[in-house]
Amino acid sequence: MNQEDAASNSHDEIKISTKEKIFNASVDLFSLKGFSDVPVREIAKQAGIREGSIYNHYKNKDAILDAIIDYFKKELGQANLPDEETVSLMKEGPEVFFTRGAQIFLARINTPQFGKIWRLVLMESYRNDKVREFFKKDVLEEPLAGWEEVFKLMIEKKMIKSVNPRTLAYEYWSFVIFLIFDYSILNYEEDFESYLERGIDKMNHHTQLLLEAVKIKDKQSTLKF
Repeated sequence: MNQEDAASNSHDEIKISTKEKIFNASVDLFSLKGFSDVPVREIAKQAGIREGSIYNHYKNKDAILDAIIDYFKKELGQANLPDEETVSLMKEGPEVFFTRGAQIFLARINTPQFGKIWRLVLMESYRNDKVREFFKKDVLEEPLAGWEEVFKLMIEKKMIKSVNPRTLAYEYWSFVIFLIFDYSILNYEEDFESYLERGIDKMNHHTQLLLEAVKIKDKQSTLKF
């Protein structure tokens, strides 16, 4: 029996425990050094297992990276507000929608693991075609399309002025991308939770400036959803 398996009570538990160790060690190392600069033996050492054990759970190092991206994609999707929650918040007005919506979303991804994976994604988007495609589709294009629909609805409900909703989506989401880049690349040594608190404040301030420029003043909108 391998040393990493000794404390487990069943074969299934051994697999889950060891696979998680490999996953977490890989996130730590890839986010610090980059995918190409981390050999499998170093992942095994970080995870406290034998190198051969990794291949019981992942075909190769690329498969580990694929698993990290798949996990990240799934968690991002689950962090989005459900439709009914979106409608409920929007009824309270655009300021409440954006402020509370951002707080809810960020609270759901408020883990150091997410900070590490954001850094990994930004680093590898320059070198890895799969990661670049994920970033383009799931971090840029799909969120922009979603926010465009949100702004379209706000225009239809006369909550904001009739401004190009795609432009508003770019203005809103580009600041989110800036905050991600600011932490993941420029201020990575800072505590993730502390930065996230300041990031929420910055996002709220940016959103207020955006809404101040486009909201319909001195007029109550009739919100019928």
